[in-house]
Amino acid sequence: MRYRRTVLAALALVAACSDSGNGNGGGGGGGSSVTFTGVISSGDGSSSGALSLVLATANPAPPAPTGPALLVVTATGTLKFDGQAAVDLTGSYDAANKTVAVTGGGYSVGGVFDGTDRLEGAWSGPNNAAGSFVTTKSATATAYCGSYLANDQSDEGTFSFVLSGSTLRGEAVSIDGSVIPLDGTVSGSSISVFAPGTTQVLASGSINGTAVSGTYSGGSPGTWSGAVCQ
Repeated sequence: MRYRRTVLAALALVAACSDSGNGNGGGGGGGSSVTFTGVISSGDGSSSGALSLVLATANPAPPAPTGPALLVVTATGTLKFDGQAAVDLTGSYDAANKTVAVTGGGYSVGGVFDGTDRLEGAWSGPNNAAGSFVTTKSATATAYCGSYLANDQSDEGTFSFVLSGSTLRGEAVSIDGSVIPLDGTVSGSSISVFAPGTTQVLASGSINGTAVSGTYSGGSPGTWSGAVCQ
């Protein structure tokens, strides 16, 4: 699956980023930048938070060939798990390979840009913590952190996503470590989440102020809920 390949590539970036210290070394961006906003999840399905990444380039997917001076630019960001202090990140973005690697506060974050609007990958952190993240190309998107629980209590985990206009991007992470990509749409206050690569509705729900909630189907149907990441 595309998601698995992306995460494997990102794990290699995280390892390289950790080995290189602070992961910095990119060139300047000339004052133009693009922002990605999204969610970050722990691999054990116990916590999630908000992540923002700023790349010092107006075009993160330039046409080839790219001038050598523009291949690698500075990347900065902030991650914040719900209820914890924010962590500043610095590093670089390789426009030729569409890969980002940033570090800070004991965290290493590495991801791959799909060339359109999605930048996703993996992270490692203090106390051997690790997980995944997904972001969308928007400086005004809103990240929601939540959880899900099967009606028969056979499964639970985090259920988090980012909303940008009518587009939803996110991921659900079970306590057993399995990751389900979440792609969906928003119409008014109504949320629809589709099974990866299909138009089959996996979950539905609604927005009520800063809160979100709904139900999901599948082998063990259940409920999910959350709020704007704090």
